[in-house]
Amino acid sequence: MTPVVNLNVLTTMPFDPTKPATNSPNSSAEMRSQLTSLNADIQQRATINDLNNAIANALSQTSNNSNGVSTLGQGADGSYNQSQMQMLFDKLDELINALRR
Repeated sequence: MTPVVNLNVLTTMPFDPTKPATNSPNSSAEMRSQLTSLNADIQQRATINDLNNAIANALSQTSNNSNGVSTLGQGADGSYNQSQMQMLFDKLDELINALRR
């Protein structure tokens, strides 16, 4: 349910924690302004659902950073092969750079 917002009410001054002053006479306009300001502040804050949705959205996109990095597509050589090791280092660098995006 969407709350009804009266724009005239939102033009009141911001919440002032010093009001009402101790032992001051009651003023309905002043109290209404304080409560309206607090309500407006509460309505603008993120809810737990908003935060959970933002986290879930960010986590769902995290894996996409490395999707452009292809697999090596070859088996390991039985002996030291300098060109194969260089390809491995190049692929590792490609993956690290993709994860930093």
